[in-house]
Amino acid sequence: MGKYWEIKEGKVDSARFFETLWRRFPEATTLYVEGSSIAPDVKDCYRTHREEGDYLPRAQTIFPRSEKFRCRFSANLVDALAALAEQHAEPELLDHLALYRDSEELLVWHDAFADVLLVSRTVPESVASSFAADLGLGYSNSRAG
Repeated sequence: MGKYWEIKEGKVDSARFFETLWRRFPEATTLYVEGSSIAPDVKDCYRTHREEGDYLPRAQTIFPRSEKFRCRFSANLVDALAALAEQHAEPELLDHLALYRDSEELLVWHDAFADVLLVSRTVPESVASSFAADLGLGYSNSRAG
């Protein structure tokens, strides 16, 4: 058994993703995002919700240089990101994301919106399966980790 629930890749509506993220992970405290083509108004959103502290996930992009943001996870943040997702292509939002509860990784999505999404096994299977269903995707045990 892997260390993650694996949510299969597929077409995901980015606005719906952010709305669902808050509904399924209300205990999360911090959203980390990394990207190399983030739109200026999206960067402003991340700066508005900026949280002091280290960037905990391992950097995903070596080249080109990417920007990293640590944000306080909240309903206001996901509402703002869902609205921005209606106006921007996914690469203008982020390339990679991770969701944490304090220092514990809950979810990681390398190449967000284009690759497999990994949900930590510390998250109940019922949450992982509901999250996958909300996104219209399947899930399984992962061999990753």
